[in-house]
Amino acid sequence: MPTTGHEDPPGEAPWALQLVGRVERASRPSRTAVYEAAAMAVVALLADDRSRPDGEWGPSVERWLAGRIRKIARRARGADWERVQALPGVTVLQGGAEVRALVPGPVDEVPPEVSRLQLRAWGLDDPGARPDVAPVVGGAVVVSLAAAPLLSTGKGAAAAGHAAQLAWMMMEPARRRQWAASGFEVVVEQPGDLAWLVRRQTAPVVVVDAGYTEVEPDTCTAVARWV
Repeated sequence: MPTTGHEDPPGEAPWALQLVGRVERASRPSRTAVYEAAAMAVVALLADDRSRPDGEWGPSVERWLAGRIRKIARRARGADWERVQALPGVTVLQGGAEVRALVPGPVDEVPPEVSRLQLRAWGLDDPGARPDVAPVVGGAVVVSLAAAPLLSTGKGAAAAGHAAQLAWMMMEPARRRQWAASGFEVVVEQPGDLAWLVRRQTAPVVVVDAGYTEVEPDTCTAVARWV
């Protein structure tokens, strides 16, 4: 699989991977938990046998990776969440958060079960936000989110998912197998300004946003590192 996207084919609508997070009225996950579950769900979908070139999801995944790699994160609850579970994809539960990564498709053909869902205003607190996490040998991938600009929950989930995806694509096979054994565990940190500058300069994965939503083009939104 390619490690980065290209321009979308002329005359075709862009493709995107939709992420749906569960946010019930009486049970709200933290933002960090949503970020981690989203990142893990993206990688779990890509690693699924159905995403292989000869698998049932293979053509859709390959088409998505061949263009600009977009991710769109939405929230759902109750019956809306249950309806999303019937769509092709992978759901991950992490730290009290549930996120489903759906098989990519054209942005002008989003299933109605998804298009009706809220994009913004997730209304989540983040009491467990971590400013500094040290990677462990053979352990979780650490994703750092930008100190500024402040990302919305949906944008942060998409950025974390992109960073984890690129980490999975860049890893040596033996290290990838170690990561898979943990269920592709991701730990998200939100460093301060100075630590963020260091992360940007030293991390093997750096996510530079195309600027379609919220941030200016070429804004670095996330990085990932592992040992």
